[in-house]
Amino acid sequence: MKARVMISSVVKDIVPLGNTSRLRNVWHDPDGLIGRLRAAGYEGGTDVSFGALRPEIARHLTNKYSFEVYIFEDLPGEGRPPAEETVLEATNSDLVIGIFGSLTGWPVPDQDPLTPTLREWRAVLQTPLKFRVFWLKGSVKPASLPGDLGKVLQQLAEYKTGKTFTEFSDACDLFVKIDREVQFYINRAVKKYVSDILAKEPGSESEDWLLSDYRSRHQKMISAFGRVANSLQIGSVWPVNDHKQPVSLNCVPDSFSIPESRKFAAYVFDTEAENRTPGSLGKLHFIAAFGGITDAQIRRHIGNIEGTEIYKGAWGFFASEAQTGIQCVYLPHCTSSLIMQSRLSQAQGWLPTRIQKIRELADRRQQILDLIGATTLPRPKPVRGTRALGTHGRDRLEKNR
Repeated sequence: MKARVMISSVVKDIVPLGNTSRLRNVWHDPDGLIGRLRAAGYEGGTDVSFGALRPEIARHLTNKYSFEVYIFEDLPGEGRPPAEETVLEATNSDLVIGIFGSLTGWPVPDQDPLTPTLREWRAVLQTPLKFRVFWLKGSVKPASLPGDLGKVLQQLAEYKTGKTFTEFSDACDLFVKIDREVQFYINRAVKKYVSDILAKEPGSESEDWLLSDYRSRHQKMISAFGRVANSLQIGSVWPVNDHKQPVSLNCVPDSFSIPESRKFAAYVFDTEAENRTPGSLGKLHFIAAFGGITDAQIRRHIGNIEGTEIYKGAWGFFASEAQTGIQCVYLPHCTSSLIMQSRLSQAQGWLPTRIQKIRELADRRQQILDLIGATTLPRPKPVRGTRALGTHGRDRLEKNR
């Protein structure tokens, strides 16, 4: 069942478009933004109407997060009064995004139709976890508006000191901050869900894993990782938009700092060379660790201390190395399948923002494996007291001979 998001706006005037380059690694399909805004009424220039922004926000939330989006202006409901309809929708929605913006205010005859929506905003504030208001900088001050409209806005403005309120300066700034707040909301909601479940079932699976020896724990984690990935539609190939990315699922039964644990992932990149056909894309590797992992440990695992690029998120790490095309997602502290699912789901929500880079790395890895004839390379045998070089390490060794 998809999460439902309500977009409710009280807006007037136009807003500056802003710097579209800020959306590069944030917004879904940023390259097509201007064309979509034109289709929604944008006529070019530095400013854009709020009416053109609402469908773009809905499209982003639908495509990036698979949300079901409700906009009152587009779907007015089943004949109920506006106030009743917004109350019902706000109650049923998992997340409510409110947008307020007017630099000049409203004439008195136009104020009354706005107050029902604002009253529903005030009602939703009783559950602040599901409500976010985005307020255009420089908008009319609530104290300057007479009647009910001014009173409701004044009450809303009192929340500006809390996390419920976020100011924006232009359209691109609004897009970036909406995406950031949605990610914060998802993270908080998932953590709350996981903590509630674990409170009801006091760690039976976690305790079972903890009391198992490394080999048994690894097998249990691998089995759980496969089930979790399948539930998120990640198999041997993960479809991302129009790209089908090959993946591998791996587990480490303790922290990366422990050699006996780390060896379970020692050949992750080398096994990529086994049983592959020429022309197949390089893989995106996922590693779920029962314990922790550090930046330095990731660099040593990838094999290039200086050249490894690492992104850190609340869910873990994404690391890549441009020369070899190696790319890997590290999910630390996966002490149960629920936590594993939480971290993988969050990573899955972020990775599409890097899809172009993922594709380039997969192509690069394919070229390297094809070039060195990786289809016939045997799996290396570890030598006591030495560190396995891996496919990319052997490549450098051959070069230096």
